[in-house]
Amino acid sequence: MIKLSAFNIKILAAVFMVMDHVCYSLMPEFVILHFIGRLSFPLFAWLLAKGEKHTRNVYRYGGRLLITAIISQPIYSFVFQRSSFNILYTLVLGLVMLRLIRRYPQLWQQLIIIGLCAVVAENLGFSYGAYGIGVIFLMSLTDKLKPRIWLLYWCILHFFSLVILSMLNIFQGWAIFAGFIVFQFNGKPGSRARWFYVFYPAHLIILATINYLIHSR
Repeated sequence: MIKLSAFNIKILAAVFMVMDHVCYSLMPEFVILHFIGRLSFPLFAWLLAKGEKHTRNVYRYGGRLLITAIISQPIYSFVFQRSSFNILYTLVLGLVMLRLIRRYPQLWQQLIIIGLCAVVAENLGFSYGAYGIGVIFLMSLTDKLKPRIWLLYWCILHFFSLVILSMLNIFQGWAIFAGFIVFQFNGKPGSRARWFYVFYPAHLIILATINYLIHSR
């Protein structure tokens, strides 16, 4: 089995994200892109958990995410014609949750923190809502639980979200496969990848430009 560095996983997440966004904004008939794109958010959630664990300055890390989220929001709203907040806001909230969980280690405290963050994500219209908070929390446990136990929880989360709560459409079920990708991590960070803070708004600008040129003919 091929082993991946954190940089490799970030590249995969970025590629899957672009495929998903291309399907939404330019090629809705290519549904396969949307299926594959569902792998993106869980991979970014895993990268966030790793970043929170290893960062020297969590405030600087969170600040970069938040600034990028704010800059990207009007472009995101224009491209997808949505009033919801972009994925980076979900990651920022997830970062706050992970840091609070680290500070308050008792289970009852952690459950309250996770629950409050889930409520905030749902009520403020963050991308992926409560499901996204659950994904971020589980991704923070990949190096704390045995792979089989973790994958069981991972499948339960998706069953609960898709079947019981009907929170997301059937496409999101494909996100389960992201759980197998993160366990191919080789323990190495790989190349630094701060380019993402530019890449995220830049790819949205490119999609908006292409969409405008197509519809202005």
